Amino acid sequence: MKRIIDRCQKRLIEKGIKEYEIYLIIQKNTTIDVKRGKVELFKVAESRGISLRLLKDKKIGFAYTTSLDEYALEKLIDHAKESLEGVSMDPYSVFPGPNTYPRLEVYDNALDKIPIKEKIEFAKEMEASALSYDSRIKRVRTSQFQEKNIRVFIKNHKGLDAYYKKTILIGNILVVAEEKNEAEMGWEFEAQIYFNKLNPRNIGMQAGKWAIEALGGRSIPTQKVPLILINRVVIQFLEILCQSFFADKVQKGKSLLAPYLGKMVMSPSVTIIDDGIIKGGIGSRPFDDEGVPQQRTILIEDGILKDFLYDSYTANKAGKQSTGNCVREKIELPPRVHITNLYLKKGNTSFSHLLKALNKGLVVTDVLGMHTVDPISGDFSVGACGYWVEGGERRFSVKGIAISGNVLNIFKGVTLVGSDFLFLGNIGAPSMLIEETQISGS
Repeated sequence: MKRIIDRCQKRLIEKGIKEYEIYLIIQKNTTIDVKRGKVELFKVAESRGISLRLLKDKKIGFAYTTSLDEYALEKLIDHAKESLEGVSMDPYSVFPGPNTYPRLEVYDNALDKIPIKEKIEFAKEMEASALSYDSRIKRVRTSQFQEKNIRVFIKNHKGLDAYYKKTILIGNILVVAEEKNEAEMGWEFEAQIYFNKLNPRNIGMQAGKWAIEALGGRSIPTQKVPLILINRVVIQFLEILCQSFFADKVQKGKSLLAPYLGKMVMSPSVTIIDDGIIKGGIGSRPFDDEGVPQQRTILIEDGILKDFLYDSYTANKAGKQSTGNCVREKIELPPRVHITNLYLKKGNTSFSHLLKALNKGLVVTDVLGMHTVDPISGDFSVGACGYWVEGGERRFSVKGIAISGNVLNIFKGVTLVGSDFLFLGNIGAPSMLIEETQISGS
């Protein structure tokens, strides 16, 4: 692959192109789905792609190809040159130079030695453990193991020449519990860099637990009550909020946080960090997708908005340094700002003490329809389920309700932060106690 990049660079120089960036990615994905103890899907797919950005007269051109032969590389260069003609001048486009990168262990070297049979058994064990959790678990809709093996090469005219390889392993399961005429679903998801860090039995049993606990749910009257959002629900709210930290959104006036830099925007109990070099993080890697070292960036500290996330372009526009947050979601798309590992810092309060502090109110264990939330205004109204608490103890399951408000107000209303920290993918959070929030019920 390095020879392909070198060949592309040679042709660029021969064509008189002085400012360029070559990005090449190879990704091999393995997906195994199991149902009723048998393999329903076994899929191995490998993709390769190369994208090219050119900079000339303050214009930036972009092209990509998934074919890596000589002819494709020639056409790639020609298409990138042609794209320069259709764009406007932009004084902020820039490519980073070479740098020193942190040493991170983000690749499972033992993975190639693990037989396929063991990976199939992983998905089977997830399914079996979910079904064994309770006799009311009747079906497993999905029991899936995924393996992603990624290699990235970046080279540009400034002398940057960087490479890393990374693995991501995922266990994902969705189950159905039935009792009388009622059916409820439970899901669980876990991602790790190392295969031996995943525990299929725990994943399956946790999904079963969520499904069983949802049985027998009923609605509650419309009212305002304090809430506990459990960690995986907080993660879903963070997923919406994180877009407001992107410098490109801020610069376009599409961030609800844009006017508040340096100001108190959340509860003093809230600290939010983006850390691209955290050990074992799904979003950790030595450098971002344009070759800038990833770093730890404090975004919210004790409720005060401290910073935003930048790539080289948005940083140049703001007169700042890139925070190493450039991401290419697909080879066919130009890079943009995104999170690495974003998390809300855990507190010192156990979940049992959160329940006692809540005393009487609702614990929200899942939300539905988060894709409908307006990321610019932060306004939301989403379905929810969970359980009702009185005297600090669980009383009955709750479903058929909706919670509404504003995402920013959710984090403003935090009164206690739990210690039960959880990462789902590259977003992490503990559970939180929230002051009174509007619930629409029966």
